[in-house]
Amino acid sequence: MQRWWISFLFLLGFVLGQNATQAPAGWQEIRPGGATTCSDGSPWRFYVSKGASDKVIVNFQGGGACWDAATCNPQARLYVPRLQIQDLQAGQGVFNRNNPENPFRDWTHVFVPYCTADLHWGNNTVRYGDLTIQHKGAVNARQAVLWVFNNIPNPQNVMVTGCSAGGYGSIMWAPYFMRRYPNARVVQLGDAGLGVAPASFFPIASAAWGIQGALPGWIGGLEPTKLGSNDLYQAFAKAYPNRSFAQYSTVLDEVQVFFYSLIVGQPRPTPEIAQQWAQGALANLAAIKQAAPNFYSYLAPGTQHCIIGRPEFYSTKVGDVTFADWVRKLVLDGKPGDVAPPR
Repeated sequence: MQRWWISFLFLLGFVLGQNATQAPAGWQEIRPGGATTCSDGSPWRFYVSKGASDKVIVNFQGGGACWDAATCNPQARLYVPRLQIQDLQAGQGVFNRNNPENPFRDWTHVFVPYCTADLHWGNNTVRYGDLTIQHKGAVNARQAVLWVFNNIPNPQNVMVTGCSAGGYGSIMWAPYFMRRYPNARVVQLGDAGLGVAPASFFPIASAAWGIQGALPGWIGGLEPTKLGSNDLYQAFAKAYPNRSFAQYSTVLDEVQVFFYSLIVGQPRPTPEIAQQWAQGALANLAAIKQAAPNFYSYLAPGTQHCIIGRPEFYSTKVGDVTFADWVRKLVLDGKPGDVAPPR
């Protein structure tokens, strides 16, 4: 079995433990009920680890996606259908409060699980053949966002982040925090979600997921049938020119390459497909940067997918800049600069 497939299955959480939803010590489980749900109709909830009352990191979980009968087929294993929180149980990266290098060591952490196959954007119930999928990621995410609003009224610092599908969740929901907290330093960091896809893809997926209700209605020009994730970065960074937006990725991220391959009709990635993705990734980052000077990126060599919940959060270094230090600068002054390996 190829390494990318092993990594993909692990990151999606198909390596199930006996207590896949048992919160580790220090985390409080919040059960909002109501219309919240996972894609298979099972219960959804989110998790809070209390820290400083004026500093909060909101972390959107990753876990694949689907948008048609083929990709939503459970046998394809392209998304997580029910709640799993191995990220918290592993306690690595930003979840490691014992590491003195953790910029968020003493912050309040809000973890937003993902099990709806819609990038935390959706509010739709869709029947794909004999299968019904609850694309309710936006319904779920909104409850976690409202919890922050109701319980942390006057923060000084807010970090909105997420890995993979959670990276897309972080850009969609960051404007809500920026609008709610005009006097706070609010920054956004998307981890391993560069949005490389044909122009036709996001409108198709967005229609399946029903993303209209997730879009921040006070920002003009957001037409769901014409939007890609790059459009969100450009529109939101322009709407909030004094706030910072950022992305991280490796230059040949194996999971992003895998999904790109699926989207363009190739069931398995080839070296040519990987290079297409890599070129598209650089083009996307350049387009955002050209439109939004308050956007920054950190590219690392290799194929690893995600970093914020992994030990590599501390060990990754490009040139003389460690990723942890780059994130710390992003949080402190919002201008960490762009980092990339030599070509």
